[in-house]
Amino acid sequence: MLTRTVVAAALAAAGVAAVPSSAYAASAAYTPERICGPGFHRVQDGHRAMTTRDGAVFGHVYLMYSKSAGKNCVAAIKSAYAGAKTVTGAYLEVKGGGRSEDVQRYQYFAETGHLNGSWKCVKYAGWTRDPDNRVEAWGGRKSWGNCRG
Repeated sequence: MLTRTVVAAALAAAGVAAVPSSAYAASAAYTPERICGPGFHRVQDGHRAMTTRDGAVFGHVYLMYSKSAGKNCVAAIKSAYAGAKTVTGAYLEVKGGGRSEDVQRYQYFAETGHLNGSWKCVKYAGWTRDPDNRVEAWGGRKSWGNCRG
């Protein structure tokens, strides 16, 4: 108890908050399951960090699938600059099927919508930029995968 009190006092004296920022708390409320909707689940090999050329992680992109609906969805969720409107995008392509892309200035995430993809291979990506629109972080898979429905 004394240790926690001393640490909390030291953090307060240094001006460091011991609770997450409101932007972080808001972005943490977004999961790919909530973004894509009921029945969607994360698929194997369907998660990538969105990284800059220097290796900084600005967020994560998730490929989601609903077996009952036979549909895919991609959610790109920001971790850097959460709460600030920055260019953020999500992309999904179904082999022999459709393509969906969502790119705007978002505060927390971008989402492709739902595309038919049962037993079809897919490519997916997500990206976001810094507020000055100078640095981009990208993640995804450029080759076809997740072909087994």
